[in-house]
Amino acid sequence: MNKMIKLGLFTLGSVVSSVSIANEISSDYLKKEIELAHTQYIQGSIESGLYALQALARILESDSTSSKLGPNNLSFTYLRIGLLHEKAGSDSKAKPYFNKAKSSYSGKKIEIPQLKELVSKLDEMRS
Repeated sequence: MNKMIKLGLFTLGSVVSSVSIANEISSDYLKKEIELAHTQYIQGSIESGLYALQALARILESDSTSSKLGPNNLSFTYLRIGLLHEKAGSDSKAKPYFNKAKSSYSGKKIEIPQLKELVSKLDEMRS
C-alpha cells in the first residue's frame, strides 16, 4: 500500500513539474510564433491565417509569461481571428472572437471598432 502511494505521489509530482515547465515558453520562441502567425494573417490565405492565429492563441492562452512581450498579444490575436472570419463572410464565427478580444484587452475600456482601428494601424506599421 505504501509503495502504491509513493508511486502515485511520484507520478503526480512528475506530471505537475512537466506542466509547469511547459507553461514557461521562451521569449524568442514566442516572438517567432507571433511573427509567423502575423505573416500568415497578412500574406497567407484566410485558412492559413486562421490556422496560424488559432495555434498562436492556444500558445498564448497556455503561457503564463506571454505578457512580457506585450499585454495585448492575446487580445489582438483574437481580434485578427475575428477579422479573418469576417473577411470570409462568417459574422457568426467572428463575433465570439471579437468579444474575446474585447474582454482580454488590457488597458482602458475599449470597444470593438476601436480595437479594429488599433490593430489595423499596428498591421500597417508592420507591413
